Amino acid sequence: MIIPYGIPYKEKTVLALGYFDAVHVGHMRVLKKTLEVAESLGVEPCVLIFTGQKQGESKNLFTLMERILKISKSSVANVIVKELSKEFMAKTETEFLNELTSLYNPVAVVSGADFTFGKGALGNTKTLENYFGKDSVHTIPLIEIGGEKVSTTKIKEYIALGNVKDASKLLGGYYFISGEVIKGKSIGKSLGFPTANIIVEPEKLLVKNGVYKTETFIDGNVYKGITNVGSQPTVNGESIVIETHLDGFDGDLYGKFLIVHFVDRIRDIVKFSSLDELKIQLGKDLRSIR
Repeated sequence: MIIPYGIPYKEKTVLALGYFDAVHVGHMRVLKKTLEVAESLGVEPCVLIFTGQKQGESKNLFTLMERILKISKSSVANVIVKELSKEFMAKTETEFLNELTSLYNPVAVVSGADFTFGKGALGNTKTLENYFGKDSVHTIPLIEIGGEKVSTTKIKEYIALGNVKDASKLLGGYYFISGEVIKGKSIGKSLGFPTANIIVEPEKLLVKNGVYKTETFIDGNVYKGITNVGSQPTVNGESIVIETHLDGFDGDLYGKFLIVHFVDRIRDIVKFSSLDELKIQLGKDLRSIR
């Protein structure tokens, strides 16, 4: 259940606190602990997430609905959504906790060790312990993989480089995009490689321009594919497009909502001297992912 922040929830809860902007392996441990504590206390598990841009950031790794989709896989069904605002961020840590308590009746809270909140980010896990009592606060240590701290910032760095394989290790699953299939120029179709052109929300952080090995689920089936993210220089394209060719799929996808998982990067986008050269390269790309 999606609960807009401000609407009271009458049941007693265990609250998972954090931005959950990537729902990476560290966030998933917070959610897992939230479930465990809620079950032991016989109350409802809830997660509070924030929407909008953090200060100094212009793009989000995942859209709100993508984040909720990832959270749903943890079995924490109640997601409280709060939009960041100047007024909200000006609240002191005590004002925030008083408001949270009156709205959602938490008997325990769970967060990562680096969780901060309140005006000037002065609130932290010690603040939570002082407010709720040490026994009611569960702090999840930060996770390191390959000697690096798992963080949204690091994942964004990998995505910007097109390094989806290392990003997936920190995410605990593939980076993905989601969106509606729209009509394109049908150039791929004329070459024997029909593509689904996907439009994504403008707030979405895209991978580095290039051609990727991807997987797309349609009606319970998974289709390997090659996905182009970027312009179409061979046909003098300038705008960024996302188009995916699904190996073995035959059907109409216009208007459908797709989720495309990025498995690996194949190559850079290249301007070919002719469409025939492009067709030959697409054949090589397709063979490489089979």
